[in-house]
Amino acid sequence: MTITRISLILLFAFAVTSLVLAQDNGENRNLFKTSGKKQTEKDFKPAPESMITNFGTLEFTGDGFPTEATVQKVYDELDLQRATQAYMDFYPALSVYAIVKSQIRDFKFESSSDIAIAAGPGWLPSEPFLTGNNSTVYAIASLDLKVDGPTVVEIPPGMYGTANDALFKFLVDFGSVGPDKGKGGKYLFVPPGFDQNVTEDYFVIQSSSYRVWVMMRGFGEVGAGDQAVAWFKEKLKVYPLSSGVRSATYGNATGVGINPLPPEDGSVFEMLNEIIQYEPTELFDPEQLGRLSTLGIRKGKPFAPDKRMRRILDQGAKQGVAMSRTIVYASREKEIKYWPERHWEKMFLYNTTFERDGITDIDARTLWHYQAIVVSPNLLSTTPGEGTAYLTTFRDNAGTYLDGGKDYVLRVPANPPVKRFWAVTAYDVATRGLLDAGGNSNKSVSSMDDPEINEDGTIHLYFSAKVPKGKEKNWVPINPDKGFFLVFRFYGPLEGYINKSWTLNDLEIVSNK
Repeated sequence: MTITRISLILLFAFAVTSLVLAQDNGENRNLFKTSGKKQTEKDFKPAPESMITNFGTLEFTGDGFPTEATVQKVYDELDLQRATQAYMDFYPALSVYAIVKSQIRDFKFESSSDIAIAAGPGWLPSEPFLTGNNSTVYAIASLDLKVDGPTVVEIPPGMYGTANDALFKFLVDFGSVGPDKGKGGKYLFVPPGFDQNVTEDYFVIQSSSYRVWVMMRGFGEVGAGDQAVAWFKEKLKVYPLSSGVRSATYGNATGVGINPLPPEDGSVFEMLNEIIQYEPTELFDPEQLGRLSTLGIRKGKPFAPDKRMRRILDQGAKQGVAMSRTIVYASREKEIKYWPERHWEKMFLYNTTFERDGITDIDARTLWHYQAIVVSPNLLSTTPGEGTAYLTTFRDNAGTYLDGGKDYVLRVPANPPVKRFWAVTAYDVATRGLLDAGGNSNKSVSSMDDPEINEDGTIHLYFSAKVPKGKEKNWVPINPDKGFFLVFRFYGPLEGYINKSWTLNDLEIVSNK
């Protein structure tokens, strides 16, 4: 039998198998031929008049009329389920809104031209942006296209950044991975419904929302502290198209303190109502809006929950938190581990749109947005040397959650595959912001810190409440009273990371003696 004939037989067998599987799952089922035997009304089997559920026993009379007690139980549970799911479904919108509102409230922004700079470099635990870091300098701004109309973000050559809409959906990247290709330029963000011609040379970005969050990242050339503030003040401008460059405040926000986190109680629904009232209705899915309306949130209507509904909303928010924590810290996804034999996990499960096989992967969306901010395809780099990549770990090599009362070592193999640098940072389990190791302090270790390298090229990193003798350059302090997790960042990941030929070890407990 020739190889060609064998190949044809195998191909035919595969085609037949595929057809059978498609028929089995109903994809190609012809109901005219497979509807089954005849049935009558006697074949219908109604649900019983007494049902035991996880929210109590439900009673019905007259074949289906709910008793008054059952009516109350059902509506309480129905509203609770909808509130719980709303918390999770709208968390990306709540997250970006919490950031925008907190910048205005806590950083004292007066317009979209004001810029907050994490000139530390990076943040401190007092600025608990979701897995924000202290390895790079950031500059952040909040656009409001309803207030200012079309708005210009003018960036210098070599800048890198991202803009997301009010649902935390990707709008555009700035810099080498954006349309300016690293040469800098003027980006014009236009509001929903804007249809006027723009005659000047702008990169025009159509936003589906009024509020837009902009984040820029600076590396070595920016410097830190006052130097970084001066650099951004000179080179980064945000202003309405109608007015041109206007007066703005540029300030070092490291250590200023901010609360950019959505509430984890019923007050979060006040925030959600503010979003629904302000943004265009077309931004949201009509069915999701329908669920919100049953909770009393509807555009153009006052939100005034009674005592019963406030109790349900508070419980719904807390259940949403419980579910989000579980999805992040105890994922049931089979492909969550980056290397099957390690406990390092993907923050983006498949892609940065959370869409796969024609569906929205809602757990993958929660996985990212409950622990992180900003969405860009370049956060999941598959091009060597470009973009970034992130891995988290919540467990040691025995599969046990990381505990600040223990000491750990991470043995990093030689030659970490990065073009720019790598960094590892410890985070607080409750806030998902930088872990406070004491006195509003957090210390990362990165390749830019020149950690000690062993003769074989490996690097041993230490995680403990007290610095191991002689290991300060390789030490990440943790809090003995808290659990923690780590993020390992690859800036400009190379082939060894992308094709997984380089493998990062798990943390190991070391003796405290």
